[in-house]
Amino acid sequence: MALVFVLLLLMLLLGVPIAYGIGLAASFGLLTAAGVNLAVVPQRMFTMLDSFSLLAIPFFVLAGNLMDRGGISKKLIRFASCIVGHIRGGLGMVTILACMLFGAISGSGSAASAAIGSLTIPAMKKKGYDGEFAGAITAVSGPLGIIIPPSVVMVIYATTANVSVGQMFLAGYIPGILLGLGMMISVYCIALKRHYPAESRASIQEFLISLKEAIWALLMIVIIMGGIFGGFFTATEAACVAVFYALLVGLFIYKELKPSDLGRIFEDSAKTSAGIMFCVATTNILAWLMTNQQIPMKVAAVLGSSINSKILMLIMVNVIFLILGTFLDSTPAIILAVPILLPLVQQYGVDPVHFGIITTVNLAIGMSTPPVGITLFVSSSISETPLTTMVRFMLPIWAVMVGILLVITYIPQISMLLPAIFG
Repeated sequence: MALVFVLLLLMLLLGVPIAYGIGLAASFGLLTAAGVNLAVVPQRMFTMLDSFSLLAIPFFVLAGNLMDRGGISKKLIRFASCIVGHIRGGLGMVTILACMLFGAISGSGSAASAAIGSLTIPAMKKKGYDGEFAGAITAVSGPLGIIIPPSVVMVIYATTANVSVGQMFLAGYIPGILLGLGMMISVYCIALKRHYPAESRASIQEFLISLKEAIWALLMIVIIMGGIFGGFFTATEAACVAVFYALLVGLFIYKELKPSDLGRIFEDSAKTSAGIMFCVATTNILAWLMTNQQIPMKVAAVLGSSINSKILMLIMVNVIFLILGTFLDSTPAIILAVPILLPLVQQYGVDPVHFGIITTVNLAIGMSTPPVGITLFVSSSISETPLTTMVRFMLPIWAVMVGILLVITYIPQISMLLPAIFG
């Protein structure tokens, strides 16, 4: 197994796409393992994808793309600006709040960074904000989209850990809002120090107009989550409802979505969904190989014998996921690490849903950290600033995010309050 991980690391360093790297490394491991038939490869790939819950992923991806092309980004930004734009560093806070709202529709961190950042980064630079700061804020804000439901990452975790997608969605709201508020406070402190401007306060009339324009987008959140928690449909069925709703709003209400746009939207959504699903499938081959070689049990035995404290165990879990998040995308990180770590933390009474939130927040932080932070590269490209100069603005925000992560880790009621209330 050591050779498998060495091969995987080598391919990552060479820039091989993560899904191909994991699939090739796992296939090599199967070739060298005694008594294992290569027929396992297609079997494990199919078995992993043969899940009703995972069907939610392509539909949520498509719904997010439809709403983005349908003008949702601009309306959410205007609505967010009316709420927080008048505070010092308001455009930075607008970016954070708009990413939170967009994430509650698309379920994707990278999509939030791209859709919101393409509008707010040029606006911030025009108002005198440093380009590095504008890019940094967008890079750390986008990942809120995988914490605030609906979340593609939570669907993958729920499938891997065999927990309710609806419970995961409920558990994500308070942690996501806490992180957003913490980031806004960081932006305010940086804005005071660097003398970034505030926008003029919106009048009641302007606020009502922005609310009227954004209401159809905000209603999508109510319909999706209300339908799931009200028992009207499952998370997968909610994703289908979201697609039809996005089509109706984009074509007939906002009227910014044209029939001629649909072909490209479907194509982009299919490519994104295929990439996620292929990564899920190939990662499951490696996960099966690790189980076959009893790697999870061996790791669990070593960790269990060396760590006898819940506090230390949770610190170790956070460190592992923070490191994984800097090198791996969320999907392979979850499928590889959760089967090993979840049984360990359950021995200390950690609820699987709470552990899912700990995992998701860690991986959200990893989305904006080098060397493989997807939102970091997206924001750097839009802001036209190098990664190295953006990092100095991100350091204090990362520190706040890690601090909130520890609070979420050791106060499970933050995550479990809404699941407990709604059952």
